[in-house]
Amino acid sequence: MKFSRKKISTVIRSVMTISALLTCGSALAAESGAKTDLDWHVLDGVTVKSTASLSPNAMTKVCNDKILDALYADNNFMPYWLDPALVNAIMPQLQAVADSKTLPGMQQRLDELKNLKTQRDERGFDLLLTDTYLVYVGYVHQLMQDPRPLYNSKRVTLAPLTLQMAQSYFPLTVQKINSLLPSSQFVPTMGVINHLLSLPANPLDADNVHFAKAVLPGETIPYGSDVATVLWNLGYLTQPQYQQVIAQKKIINTGVMNQAIKAFETNYGLKADGIIGHEVVGQLTRPYSSLARIAALNLQRERFAQLEGDGPQIIVNIPDYTMTLYDNQKPVFESDIIDGMPKRPTNLFQTYINTVVINPYWYVPETIKVQNTIPSAKADPNFLKRNRMDVINSWSDRSVVPPSSINWATVNPKTFPHEFRQDPGPENALGRVAFLMPDSFSVYMHDEEQSEYPLFKRRHRDLSSGCMRVQKPREMAKLILSYQNMPNLPSVDDMINSNKHREIGLKKHVDLDVAYLTSWVTPDGQLAMRPDIYGYDNPRTKPINNQFISIPNYRTHERIKLALNGQSS
Repeated sequence: MKFSRKKISTVIRSVMTISALLTCGSALAAESGAKTDLDWHVLDGVTVKSTASLSPNAMTKVCNDKILDALYADNNFMPYWLDPALVNAIMPQLQAVADSKTLPGMQQRLDELKNLKTQRDERGFDLLLTDTYLVYVGYVHQLMQDPRPLYNSKRVTLAPLTLQMAQSYFPLTVQKINSLLPSSQFVPTMGVINHLLSLPANPLDADNVHFAKAVLPGETIPYGSDVATVLWNLGYLTQPQYQQVIAQKKIINTGVMNQAIKAFETNYGLKADGIIGHEVVGQLTRPYSSLARIAALNLQRERFAQLEGDGPQIIVNIPDYTMTLYDNQKPVFESDIIDGMPKRPTNLFQTYINTVVINPYWYVPETIKVQNTIPSAKADPNFLKRNRMDVINSWSDRSVVPPSSINWATVNPKTFPHEFRQDPGPENALGRVAFLMPDSFSVYMHDEEQSEYPLFKRRHRDLSSGCMRVQKPREMAKLILSYQNMPNLPSVDDMINSNKHREIGLKKHVDLDVAYLTSWVTPDGQLAMRPDIYGYDNPRTKPINNQFISIPNYRTHERIKLALNGQSS
């Protein structure tokens, strides 16, 4: 592409003009070494109301005035955002934050930037976008220090940025901007969010739609054209299919409509039977704006469920009741799981599996001891014997205390000085295999006691006291041990059949991330949704204990103190 001398001169003059108006001080002063400063008059006449929400303590129109002074001085008061590739890299990330509703003021700031762009105010746009970029850097760093706002619906409160931290994200490159991306699925997810926000209101209004009964296959669908419209808007009907369906006098739950309903049910974690029951209606009537917010919120949550490196890594998704083991960032093993019930939720945390236990003992956690084991032992003299449980003196002294020596009638569960241990066996609460990891909550991944195997047939499996029960523990153990280079180790089946307790320390740890994702985009570009089993997607009246949502990282030792401070938020 050739440029004329006149065009090149015009571009140079434009850049120099922007630069000059970003500088306070004459050229003569600059040449003589006198101090120059950023010209804040650039924002005179520019309405910037977003700063009051983004940074309530700011005393100027921007959030980071002193850092902006230093950064523009580092850049010889030249503009930062002349390259459209840089603008195109940062703007969708800022929009994702705004769509998540986790940082009040961000959408207002984006509207202000849009106005400056429309008015061709390049100087004001450059300055305000740099400030917004710094706000975003602070937002990401704050989430990595304290992710609780992604689960308790509280706003992210930004801590002041240091100049050193800000400078680490300059000079601007697309690579540095993209280092702040929340997920490898950012582009398709934002495509879905943008589509949802471009749609007219959902024609199925939950307040005005009443299905008298479930609609079986072959039956007429009430509000049929509206149901078809929602399925078309969400990508489950093509336009020709949609036009064909709504042309019918009665819309029947058959053919492409039934197929679309089944696909919808699959992506929303519902039973894919083609029946329009109350759960299906509940999802069909959700406002598109609500779906967009949940998708954007979960996009930020994916920061804590990222595939890292090329080694084995497990990601557990609590609302999906699944775990996936990745090798070289590719899935090689999946299993359904049972996770914690709402009153005893599974903790979100990052750690690594360092031990596989065959025929494990079960050391009863404190909560279960107080709320279940002791009340059962007090009510039934044979409870401990029937469940092959011993009373042990303490965690440090595991000598057995005869149950007959205890006056159970006077025992207070909260002050009982001893602990409980269950012997290995098929009815052990941990089953035949357990996977141990560093954490502060006595949470494991493990097998299920034999009599409880039918629980895996349930669709909603938030049934445990916090641990993650694995449907295919033997296969998981075999795969994890295959990474260990232990040629003399007996097979998993042989070790289980020996009925002997055995602990195998892992030479190669397997990273584990326990996540809470109620929304994501499938490989074919569809929005997937799952039930918000712990109520983390919307504001709630009851505070959440910090230990459940602080996501302590036992690989890097981050956020552990936050998780263990005993407070709620």
